[in-house]
Amino acid sequence: MSDSTEAFVLVHGAHHGKWVWDSIVPYLELPAVALDLPGRGVPDDLRSLTIANCAEDLIAQMRDARLRRVTLVGHSLAGSVAWTAAAMAPDLVVGLVGIAAVFPPPGKRVTDLWPTGLRWLPRAMLAARRGGPNEPLSLSERNARRRLTNDLDSERASWLIARLGPEAVGLSTSRVPQLQLSPALYRGYVLCLRDRALAPARQRVQASQINAPIVEIPTGHDPMVSAPAVLARVLNDVVAGWVR
Repeated sequence: MSDSTEAFVLVHGAHHGKWVWDSIVPYLELPAVALDLPGRGVPDDLRSLTIANCAEDLIAQMRDARLRRVTLVGHSLAGSVAWTAAAMAPDLVVGLVGIAAVFPPPGKRVTDLWPTGLRWLPRAMLAARRGGPNEPLSLSERNARRRLTNDLDSERASWLIARLGPEAVGLSTSRVPQLQLSPALYRGYVLCLRDRALAPARQRVQASQINAPIVEIPTGHDPMVSAPAVLARVLNDVVAGWVR
């Protein structure tokens, strides 16, 4: 890509990889680059990863691709990584869109988004794990089917589940750096109305964390798989509505 390339950079959520975006890329009106977070296929690396580590790696990949005007699209748990990358590299990132994404405030962790009286629970569960609190997390097939595939046919559900992998605990337990988004950053949020992983009411709260306007779509948690044309149309329209 040239030095002046304007593009979507697509960042997958927990347990996923850049492969999850394959179906949507042909529908996008800007060039699109799907990037892997660190640790895909290398579970040992997942033990020490933090949100900041992942954001730094993401920025390095974007600069290596010689991108200069990037709209970061963060899915699910990668919202915190995309937010951090946007705050770290305001010269590079001009737009931020969350898809059923989480955006903990600066200095907070994803686990801090739990209800106040239950915030002890994930810490206790992690501490009690056989492999220790930093052992990569796995998603059982039962939970994956319940949370991620409610709007997929059986073939696509099996395709998705077969590709899910372990994830770094640090994406949930490390703190978002004490940074601020540029006031000039364009923002948007795609709310998935049939989501069973992050309830629509919780998505609204997350959109408010970054002061992002919301566009609702009638999908589950992985619309890039279940409705790629619908999601692409929203992303195209959101970016087209921003004054460049």
